[in-house]
Amino acid sequence: MKIKISAYQLFSNIILFEYGTASLFYLVPKTKQDAWIAMLIYIFPAIILQIIYTTLWNKYPNDNIITFMPKIFGKFIGYMLSVLYIVYFTYIASRVVRDFSELMRVAIMPKMPLLVISLMVVILNIYSTFTGLENISRFSQAFLPFLFIFIIMSWLFISTTPGALKLNNLKPMLEKGIIFVIEEGWPLITFPFGESILFTMLYSSVVENTKVRKVMILATITTGIILTLNNLLFISVLGVEFASTSLFPLLQTLRIMKIGEAFDRLDVFVILVLIIGGFFKVSLFMYGAMQGVAQLANLKDTKYLAIPFGIIILIASQLIAKNYPQHIKIGLDYTVKYIHVPLIIIVPLMALLIYYIKAFFKRTMERSDQKKE
Repeated sequence: MKIKISAYQLFSNIILFEYGTASLFYLVPKTKQDAWIAMLIYIFPAIILQIIYTTLWNKYPNDNIITFMPKIFGKFIGYMLSVLYIVYFTYIASRVVRDFSELMRVAIMPKMPLLVISLMVVILNIYSTFTGLENISRFSQAFLPFLFIFIIMSWLFISTTPGALKLNNLKPMLEKGIIFVIEEGWPLITFPFGESILFTMLYSSVVENTKVRKVMILATITTGIILTLNNLLFISVLGVEFASTSLFPLLQTLRIMKIGEAFDRLDVFVILVLIIGGFFKVSLFMYGAMQGVAQLANLKDTKYLAIPFGIIILIASQLIAKNYPQHIKIGLDYTVKYIHVPLIIIVPLMALLIYYIKAFFKRTMERSDQKKE
């Protein structure tokens, strides 16, 4: 039976997916107090990226990035790229597992071994991917309103906490000019926005397929605004220096808020919301990798790949870095430059260019054949 999800479920999946790990970090810290401006600016290139992805899919509406790569690049190069994307999805899933395992260890289980925490995270993801995309999407559809309420209430309680919100921390704005912000903010197009290339695996499952591009663009704008608000919160509450050196600035920020006299340090609730966001991201990347393998190997059912992929992701999450600072350095520097840029930007652009070149020559040949007749 063909898997089907609604346009709204696609929308909720994208927002929770992109918010997942991006919410943990103070992105593009080199832009300092202008990080929120950089986030707003890079919403526009991110929209262009979504147009590229959806245009490629529109050329092959019954395919995904794993199956249309061989049709564009030829069997040899195309299948190599398909395998590369499967490895990429698996690698990023392992990175997200490490992110949230470290968060749980630092915030609520400092004495628990990292491997044990990661195992608990992966078991949940094995179960979710085994039950299938439709169940994951229904859960995201139900949880999205709670995320919006969480964001609104966070701002409300921070604003009413005495001395928490210091808007002077946002000054001076554009001290080094807008060009500096654009130059230093470029990684945003890859993380978090570019990772949505994973959704090229899901487009063909959307019932209202004519709405796919609109949903992708709307979700990108919504996520960009949410993450802009995040950066504003980090800077206003923590200040640039503290926000850029904190391991988990969102958690550190929300620890400051108080609800009346009786409630403060709502760590468990905050961490629960963040972990659920990470759960969606790991599940969707894991599902994308499983689906890719199933299609290349002509397997009818992907769910039985959940356990082997869970084991691979668990092992990889432990081996990708010796410690958390090294993990962050690799993720926000080397991964962005040497993995994200080629697979998220260069290959899709080349694929679209090659498609149009092939289409041009095909039309030229057809016209010449017609003239001969």
